[in-house]
Amino acid sequence: MTSSKDEEATPLIEAAVSNSSFCAKAASKSLRVTCYGSSSAKTPERYLKEARALGYILAKRGHVCVNGAGSFGCMAAMNDGAVAGNGHIVGVIHEMFLVDNGYFDRKDERGGGAHKAFRPTSSDGDRSGDGPIREILVAGGDDLQQRKKFLVDKADGLIVLPGGPGTWDELWEMACSRHLGLVQLPIVCVNVDGFYEPFQEMLDRAYEDELIKLKPHDIVHFASNAEEAVRWIEAVKEGRSIPKVSNPARRSSALRKSSFYSPLSLNATENDGEEKSSLEFSTLMRAGLIFAAGIVAGVAAARVRR
Repeated sequence: MTSSKDEEATPLIEAAVSNSSFCAKAASKSLRVTCYGSSSAKTPERYLKEARALGYILAKRGHVCVNGAGSFGCMAAMNDGAVAGNGHIVGVIHEMFLVDNGYFDRKDERGGGAHKAFRPTSSDGDRSGDGPIREILVAGGDDLQQRKKFLVDKADGLIVLPGGPGTWDELWEMACSRHLGLVQLPIVCVNVDGFYEPFQEMLDRAYEDELIKLKPHDIVHFASNAEEAVRWIEAVKEGRSIPKVSNPARRSSALRKSSFYSPLSLNATENDGEEKSSLEFSTLMRAGLIFAAGIVAGVAAARVRR
């Protein structure tokens, strides 16, 4: 029977997600999935929507959602989704956010307090009962290293939503560990609105320049949405052949603005033969025109001085 709390939370999840056949039954095996994402109160709604979908899908598939327990941004949204799906959530928070009563009351737009899912359900602070499992792990130390270890401890997979430097730090540390063979944890970025295209380009460029030995897709996988990311993690852990999906649409504007590719190298990759020669010719023409304009300006300036 659906509780009133579930009915209140359900509208947070789009019908396309909540009514999907993928969410209709649990996976054959429950996985412990670590999720990274923003903690900013200013996180755009399009990222929050995908984060809520991720939390909901993990819950309905019977997986454990492990995250930073934040009350803002993608972290809060994925917890909202997991709550709507009546899922098992594990939050990892640093002891700096503890207060005298042992709970987490610091709230600001940087995401200091823990999400409401981890608050006590009774006045005496008891969370016991027959409800969904909600765990909170408290990390110590004068930095975030222990917290990062707690987040990935015993994890079966890692899903990364859009976020800022903290999210990037966590992502690249795990990508480095995977590249070095220290972990075999499958890593997938949810490329909402092309957010992770620059990261994908960076990996491609590093591989082309022989700075990394593994192929980019063997280090980090990129998915278009939350469901695709969860499907990929399940396929990897079950040993099934990874389903071939179309690469997330890559916006040409983003590629051309990227610092990882010059216009020449981009077109040399996308086009061959005559198109490459045409680009080289147009580049030389532009350089020649700029040089000629400089000479004309210099001559004009000399005449003025006379």
